[in-house]
Amino acid sequence: MRGTGRNGASIGVLLALAGLTACGSDTRAAQARFLFVDVAAEAGIDVVNRCGDPRRWYIPESNGCGAAWLDADGDGDLDLFVGNGSGMRYVDDGARLEVLRDATSRLYRNDGDLTFADVSQESGAALSSWVNAVSVGDVDGDGDPDLYLACFGPDVLLVNEGGVFTDGTAAAGLGCELWGAGASFADADGDGNLDLYVANYVVFDPENPPDGGRRQMIAGVEVGYGPEEENGKGFNKGAPDVFYRGDGRGHFTEATAEAGLVLEKDLCSYAAVFSDVDDDGDADLLVANDLQPTNLFVNQGQGTFTEEGVERGFAFGAEGAPTAAMGLFVADVDGDGDQDVLRTNFDMEPNSLHINDGRGFFRDRAAEFGLAAPSFDKLGWGGGFFDAECDGDLDLVVANGHVMPNAEELGLHAWAQATQLFEAITEDGKRPRYRDVTAEAGPGLAPLRSARGVALADADDDGDMDVLIVDLDHAPRLLENQSPRRGRWLAVRLEGRGANTAALGARVRVSAGERSWTREMRTVAGLYSSHDPRLHFGLGAGDAPVSVEVRWPDGLLQVIEGVACDQLLTIEQPEKPTR
Repeated sequence: MRGTGRNGASIGVLLALAGLTACGSDTRAAQARFLFVDVAAEAGIDVVNRCGDPRRWYIPESNGCGAAWLDADGDGDLDLFVGNGSGMRYVDDGARLEVLRDATSRLYRNDGDLTFADVSQESGAALSSWVNAVSVGDVDGDGDPDLYLACFGPDVLLVNEGGVFTDGTAAAGLGCELWGAGASFADADGDGNLDLYVANYVVFDPENPPDGGRRQMIAGVEVGYGPEEENGKGFNKGAPDVFYRGDGRGHFTEATAEAGLVLEKDLCSYAAVFSDVDDDGDADLLVANDLQPTNLFVNQGQGTFTEEGVERGFAFGAEGAPTAAMGLFVADVDGDGDQDVLRTNFDMEPNSLHINDGRGFFRDRAAEFGLAAPSFDKLGWGGGFFDAECDGDLDLVVANGHVMPNAEELGLHAWAQATQLFEAITEDGKRPRYRDVTAEAGPGLAPLRSARGVALADADDDGDMDVLIVDLDHAPRLLENQSPRRGRWLAVRLEGRGANTAALGARVRVSAGERSWTREMRTVAGLYSSHDPRLHFGLGAGDAPVSVEVRWPDGLLQVIEGVACDQLLTIEQPEKPTR
């Protein structure tokens, strides 16, 4: 195991320069509890998101794009991939739609100190595909992170060779042509290789849009048709999701039926996240569906699943009905060691917070935790849980924005909305209550936008998490976290053995005195985006000894005592003893 920073530099040196002490005090912005500043322009992140015609009369035009943090070139810091969409031309008043291919995705190389260089062309990342979701996984086990792009149009696998990406879709046996809105890698069958689940949204043909391209009139207002459960006319039907088994060498075989993942009815799927929700050592699968029951596929071992969303209290919201679900944020929200799930929902429909009982059974307790009422007038998309000020509690960021630019004419809420920051306030040591602190968190969260994907990372390697937000019709916001530090921190980077080089599916528990924090190793969560591949722990104030426990994907348990704080700790997976 090692504890190093960017390019091998000691994190301790970086912290000394930042003015931190052992207890995590910070000289930055001492007068404010939270401070997020948009530094995207200065950082050189300037790609403007394209997503159809500004009228948004057709369902692909409102869904938006995601982003991914990854060390693309292997130099030790995090580079940034930002997916992009396309313009759309309405031919004959929408009787036919022409996808313009007038925008490209971007790869920004991290040059340190929050400066980035656009290397999209030379790296092979400047694709004109209409990207929705970005999933990072080392598909061929060579140590380089590859990119799976779920698209409106054929999906793309970008295979990484030393920071240069090539289209490896066909060679890998991939290339689903359905409209992909979510994708996640995991070792679902326990063979040491990464498998892939692709969540597809609706069936939509630009050459033959619903109802001949006509829009619906509601109270005299012209708006586009939503998914099938909303319009009630059979338009925009759900598309089948697809599951692929990987061989660890970069090739995949479609195995949806074999894995028990075919449903009686194809649903309108958004986020897909693998998580061991029942704590039995294998990866279960969560899938958000729009105005349809959310799926919980329980892994029965060796990568076969049964759908148990209704039985386990996960399929519906607090009122016992399906929600217009988009994002799934998975984390140990209440600090009891299991994985809970926040689900983002539609306007006038509170977000859901499904609290896990430790056995993979859930109850929506958003109201009790203070997250229902503040989300009622918002339409939520991406985001995630993270410890913004290192005090030991998981705070929350949620990107919001409407699907209809003229929503207010229908009595709904605005197209442009605030991206919300919620502070976790813990009084009894385990159960937080959340407070909306958006207005108190600095200028980066002040703009009202129609936001979609969110990718979280310690982009500047200074020990706290920064926030990348993809806004429709704008360049992304890169919110540098300048919040005053209120405790120590630890980042953990796992190096897996074999083909699963990032150790996806591992579980890490960090303990300090009477407190402990549990994270699962995954990059995909929220919606559309892949987060920092290093697990970040805020430890709060104090000087209690710190230990780290890792349950590796093969079940091996490793414990490391006497860990120094305020560093990036790299842990290599030990070889499993043979009997």
